[in-house]
Amino acid sequence: MLIKCPECGHQVSDQAKTCPSCGIEIAGKITRCPDCGEVIFKEQSRCPMCHRSINGASGDLVDDLRQPEPQPVHAPVPEQPEQPVAPAPRPSRKRRIGVAAFVVALVIVLIGVFLGIYFLKNQEAQAEQRAYENAVKSAEPLVLQNFLDMYADAPKAHRDSVKTHLDALKKIDRDWTDALVNNSKTGYERFVKLHPNNAHNVEAAIKIDSLDWVAAQNENTAEAYQKYITEHQDGSYYDEARSSFEQLEAQKVTSEDRLVVSQLFTTYFNALAQMDESALSSTLAPVLTSFLHRQNATKEDVRQYMEKLHEADITKMDFTPGDWTIEKKDEGDGRFSYNVNFTVAQHMERTEEGRETRAVYKVTAQVSPEGRITELNMKRSVQ
Repeated sequence: MLIKCPECGHQVSDQAKTCPSCGIEIAGKITRCPDCGEVIFKEQSRCPMCHRSINGASGDLVDDLRQPEPQPVHAPVPEQPEQPVAPAPRPSRKRRIGVAAFVVALVIVLIGVFLGIYFLKNQEAQAEQRAYENAVKSAEPLVLQNFLDMYADAPKAHRDSVKTHLDALKKIDRDWTDALVNNSKTGYERFVKLHPNNAHNVEAAIKIDSLDWVAAQNENTAEAYQKYITEHQDGSYYDEARSSFEQLEAQKVTSEDRLVVSQLFTTYFNALAQMDESALSSTLAPVLTSFLHRQNATKEDVRQYMEKLHEADITKMDFTPGDWTIEKKDEGDGRFSYNVNFTVAQHMERTEEGRETRAVYKVTAQVSPEGRITELNMKRSVQ
């Protein structure tokens, strides 16, 4: 006899050991509700269809299924068309399975949410760590300030470290600004001493190099250029300093220069005193730019002065040069001229008594690279 499985509702034989659809046991486990005839499990205490209490039911369950209770005999009733049976409500076991599935699904969703939050937080922490490492390595205040603005919730140790680094960079900037405003060698050297590894030190070295070069040019001495050369072996103006130093060194008056000049003027004044025209001529350039303030004087002009100098009563004359000041001027190609300043005392012996026997002159003169007098002017000193 076919019955409806009380578990899944599919048709099954009442002799089947188990339901082929859901696997629930059938034989020996089912009975009919005495009121509505619904097939139910025998351990159920109440019919799920009509809710009749089943407690106390007795008799052979299988026989109850095979042989319905005897009905009273009535007059034949016209056969009525079979009415569709309403589907039985889901058993409670199915509901428990659905609830369990929902709980499992909810747990899986929650685990997914928690994992997503974990990975998101982990990625944020990694990004903050990378930003922190970049910030503490940076020498740009803007980079550090960006970290503080973007990572307000960063670990306190990170934020404190970045703030300390930022304050140090700001102090360096202030010190560099002060050095630029002061623009002195002392200021730049102080900055380098305070911040030995700072990137501004390259610019500070360039500034110091430039300031030292300007100072050397203003002084314009061989000693000043030598100092620059010594302190700035890799300086931007090293070659210029070397050239200027060599020029000034070449212009230094040596003992040899002094000997040449002194011998020249000694010969000149001795020739004047002795009226030695030939010796006098050997000391002079063909044309003197100035002789006793006369422009473009010739040797003949000098000879005439010599004759005028020897008055009739003078029996003897000599000249004694005094202190010399000699300047050496580079004319190029290793040739030098000289600007000469000195005093000379004139001594005279006369036949006439009461006349002047001594005079002192201040002499300014120029000597050509060829060793000839090109200019000579004399001014009498008041005795």
